[in-house]
Amino acid sequence: MNELKDDLKPFEKAIKNKIPAILVGHLVIKKETGKLPASLSKRFITKYIRKKYHYNGLIITDDIRMKAIRFYFIGKFNPIKIAFDAGNDMIMLKYLGNEEKWMKNIEEEIRNGIMLGRLDRKVRRILKVKEEYKVSTDKINVDNAFVEEVNNKIKIIREKCK
Repeated sequence: MNELKDDLKPFEKAIKNKIPAILVGHLVIKKETGKLPASLSKRFITKYIRKKYHYNGLIITDDIRMKAIRFYFIGKFNPIKIAFDAGNDMIMLKYLGNEEKWMKNIEEEIRNGIMLGRLDRKVRRILKVKEEYKVSTDKINVDNAFVEEVNNKIKIIREKCK
């Protein structure tokens, strides 16, 4: 447990400084996550990130196509659904070939109301960060001061986390 406590110190400091998003890696911590990587562990995300640190920002998985996931989960389970159920708000991945099938599975559960409340909370978190950082789907003019403004906010966050 001491190792985990030490590993969580940077997260704790970042959360205290109101970091808007946390990326959870695919690290397996057997005593806490069992066979699952932290990124797919509801216990880890709920117990440590949400409850212990009272974190309400975005939680994002590391890339689902990484070996830690591909070799152990893809084909056997729907890693997107496991990540969603674990409490991740955003799931990072590149094309794997099964996404359409996995997304249809999730869409069906949403249509049946199974995950509607959780989906709503996730979308609200995403929209809050997009609004705070003025992120839109519009193309950004690189000469626009917006890019400089975002970079300045990143510098401020980094300073707080030192």
